[in-house]
Amino acid sequence: MVIHRLDLDVAIYRDRIQVTHRTTRNFADQPAEFGFSSVDSIVAHPRYLEDAIVRAIGKILRRGGFEMLAPVARVVSCETKLDPAEKAVVEAALGEAGMRKVVFEID
Repeated sequence: MVIHRLDLDVAIYRDRIQVTHRTTRNFADQPAEFGFSSVDSIVAHPRYLEDAIVRAIGKILRRGGFEMLAPVARVVSCETKLDPAEKAVVEAALGEAGMRKVVFEID
């Protein structure tokens, strides 16, 4: 079995997270079990955002063959523009989900 570095593309939509592993192109679509978006913010409820992220990453990891030494998450898409406070929420949620590095590629 080939071991891949965990390098993920993350897309954020209203109450939905999509994660794609960059190398294998494995894809996970995760609707939020508990809504994390509100009328005012796409990431209004950080704990629920983290829950959706963890579930999406779990779907990728279940396919096996990943190195967890220095996982990277690249935020590549968001339904709305993220202000600095929202970026901080996303970065913290991804960090709590185990990502060591978070890169915003949507600016």
